[in-house]
Amino acid sequence: MRFERLSLALGTFDGLHIGHMALIEAAKRNGGQSAVITFDVLPADYFYGGHRPLRLMTLDEKSAALEKAGVDFLCLIRFDRKFASMQSEKFVMMLKDVFSPEFVVAGYNYTYGRDAKGNADTLEADGKAYGFRVIVIPPVIAEGEPVSATRIRECIEAGNVERAAKLLGYEYTLTGPVGSGKRIGTSKLGFPTANILPPPEKIIPLRGVYGVKALVDGSEYQGVCNIGVNPTVSSGARETIETHIIGLSQDLYGKTISIRFEKRIRGEIKFGGIDELKAQIQKDIESVVS
Repeated sequence: MRFERLSLALGTFDGLHIGHMALIEAAKRNGGQSAVITFDVLPADYFYGGHRPLRLMTLDEKSAALEKAGVDFLCLIRFDRKFASMQSEKFVMMLKDVFSPEFVVAGYNYTYGRDAKGNADTLEADGKAYGFRVIVIPPVIAEGEPVSATRIRECIEAGNVERAAKLLGYEYTLTGPVGSGKRIGTSKLGFPTANILPPPEKIIPLRGVYGVKALVDGSEYQGVCNIGVNPTVSSGARETIETHIIGLSQDLYGKTISIRFEKRIRGEIKFGGIDELKAQIQKDIESVVS
């Protein structure tokens, strides 16, 4: 396939946050076609094995987000032993031979090649040798620090979904089918909930109660999401993601729904009894709809 005035954006792009979008916009500004080169997994999955970081996006979510961002082509490279051992010079030769780019766009901290010996400086030098221009994007700063996927993961794991949204440029989202729960919300509390089963590789916000928006069958609803083990009414240790969708009472079992985290309302609390818990849930709902 022949490309026309191609601009290549390089990176892992987990979360496609506001720093990543600076790369995408730079690639699109050059007037020709745009493409993203990224990986089927996070490089850390290969290097850290059992200590893999959880993701902000699944591969399908990342692909959809890049398409929505207006990228013309997406190239997924399989990150395995062979690719990890590739010398940096061969990586640049591959870019030239396969894509013949006019521009290559990378972040200030981009590394490539075996032992990460390639960086933004070597890429610029290689670009001159191989006939393409390299555009290095400086860090996007928010609250005095560069925006990064690591920083966003830390925000979500701490329950700070509002700060995460500022760094992402959108609200963090979990999508998954509705599974069968213990029906405690309906039978004991009078607040039916949808037990969402997200992909196992996704980061789950810190245990607690959140104000969310729920997307069901193309319609959006306000909701309250509890992440935890329901300590007041359950002795189980298995964490669940239960969302009460305000104004929707139908059985959602088996449907795939999405929840966008707007704000953290409170931490997980063990109440003295059912009545005390019901009163607090009502307050939680009021804090969302007010």
